[in-house]
Amino acid sequence: MGEFVAASAFKTADVIAVVAAVSGFVAAHSSPAARVEAAEPVTADEVQIYPPANGWTVVLWPNYFIEVAAAEHMSRELGVLTSTARIYDGDYWTHSLLRDGETLDRFASIPDYFAEDEDEAAALATKYAGKPEVIADATGCPVEQVAPYLVHIEEDEEGDDEPDRVKAFPDDEFELDSAWVFVDFWRRFGPRYPDDVSASAARLRLAPGWLDKLPTGDQEL
Repeated sequence: MGEFVAASAFKTADVIAVVAAVSGFVAAHSSPAARVEAAEPVTADEVQIYPPANGWTVVLWPNYFIEVAAAEHMSRELGVLTSTARIYDGDYWTHSLLRDGETLDRFASIPDYFAEDEDEAAALATKYAGKPEVIADATGCPVEQVAPYLVHIEEDEEGDDEPDRVKAFPDDEFELDSAWVFVDFWRRFGPRYPDDVSASAARLRLAPGWLDKLPTGDQEL
């Protein structure tokens, strides 16, 4: 089975406020999350909040967590710019940029992953095209720094030859056909994915059954 990763970055250094916003979202839809002591073993049902880096605070969500609704809620509660990304089964990545709970931009590297016909595929390609100029304007980075990442790739088929390995920039860690390239994409405009995922500033453990209780937001991918 491939990797499922969900990560959100909030343009604030106020970790306490981020923890409170996570708690508020969870409590509104499920049982309240429990604060976890650093010495306790990490479980699969935890939200991890990391120390601020470069003016952004990153949250890693549990496996299979669809983070769009949580990012919308927290962006609105915190009143900040928010970038949220997700890896689905190791195959593709998605990104949404929000401010004050409103979506500014959407992208998916394989938007037709679940499309059942050409018309649906075309509609999803348009919806999840990504607008580098919007990201650049919102974050203050040059558009040339983010545009190379917002390209649609074709899903690998079994038996295909090894695909070309192309990077957006020579100093990137990941190629464009890797779902983890969002880490390089983030770095171009601010957020830093944690180098050490065990070094969180706070941990919140979700109550059993959270997967069926928390909303997922307006997204098809």
